[in-house]
Amino acid sequence: MKKLLFSLALLLCGFGLSFAQDDNCFSVIAGRLATVDGSVLMGHNEDESGEQMLNIYVFPASERNLRYIWCEFPGMEVADVYMNQFGVSIASNGCPSREDMGELTDGGVLYEVRGSVAKYAHSAREAVDIIGSMVETFGYKGSGRSYIVADPLEGWVVSVVKGKHWVAQRVPDDQVMTIPNYFVIGEVDLEDEANFAGCEDLIEYALERGWYDPEKDGAFNFAKAYASEKSLKSENNITRHKEAWNYFFGQDKPGEFAAVPLKKQSLRDMMNVLSLHEPPTAEGHLENSICNDRTVLSTIFQLRAWMGFDKGCVMWNAPGHPCSQVYVPWYAGITEAPDGLGRYKSAREAEIKHMSNVKDKRKNYPDHFYWKCVDGWDIELDPSEKQKEVFKERRKFEKSNDTDFNGLIRKFY
Repeated sequence: MKKLLFSLALLLCGFGLSFAQDDNCFSVIAGRLATVDGSVLMGHNEDESGEQMLNIYVFPASERNLRYIWCEFPGMEVADVYMNQFGVSIASNGCPSREDMGELTDGGVLYEVRGSVAKYAHSAREAVDIIGSMVETFGYKGSGRSYIVADPLEGWVVSVVKGKHWVAQRVPDDQVMTIPNYFVIGEVDLEDEANFAGCEDLIEYALERGWYDPEKDGAFNFAKAYASEKSLKSENNITRHKEAWNYFFGQDKPGEFAAVPLKKQSLRDMMNVLSLHEPPTAEGHLENSICNDRTVLSTIFQLRAWMGFDKGCVMWNAPGHPCSQVYVPWYAGITEAPDGLGRYKSAREAEIKHMSNVKDKRKNYPDHFYWKCVDGWDIELDPSEKQKEVFKERRKFEKSNDTDFNGLIRKFY
């Protein structure tokens, strides 16, 4: 019965009867001094409506690009997540802005942003520069978005607005940042280049548009100036932000960019917070929670500087609802994905055909691994025992001299 209800929910989502797209996704970054093992931890739940199909590829390195792991949703412009061979990781949250104009050159950019970071960034800071350069050169054609980027040393939030305005803030090493689907960057100091970056006319433009009045508003606050008021007042956004703040900080006071957690965070903590949800409705739906009916992929990036990139950087993927799926570790040293995890044999072919043949995916690819995950969703299913087995294999692998990353991932799948 629950599987039937879930399928019905997906169908209704396809007709626009579920939450607005602006209320999709949730992310968190914990700095390296805020974690148990000294890693940078970044977590992300990708929420989408309609029929979605997760594909996982390893894109090979070349003279033109770095090697990277690519979690792809065919036909989607804002859903994919990546981690490259240097542990540079990227995901994003839709954050609607109040911008109703926005300058674009050559049509602007959207889908290209994440892939460019995966291909070319050697660090999170370089990822910030790449995103900023693309936005200032071409303009961002969506309403607004916050890109969440991290490497083994630090994490950043890069918020972009329709047109050519953007700002970025570094997550303090001893703090945790959480973000639903509204901007969370507040006061900005672009002279502090170690912790901020952005376009030169960020404040000037807000003044020109009447979004910021120094006498009335005091210090400039990016979120208050640029965010859609509707997104800031969204019950779904506020509820999910509160859930995370209660978990990390023991308080019902979301709003600050980041804060020092009650205790140092672990990989398990990330799994716990991404699995948080309210009790299901009478119809069996998960609504208005971090883990919800629309969660199609949950990812945690565990980025450890002291182990080297190949073994130290891990993308943990739970293909579907994290409350009932097992997180599997994808090491940065992987050079190929197991068979059956993608529509195409080649990652390059998948990139070329990302926007092609994206209707009736289940009908066209009936043997794809992801449908087992969709069909297996059950809010009463406890994946903890299987997760323990994965942890056991992971510990054994990391303590050994084994570097057969491809063999390990085949074993899990």
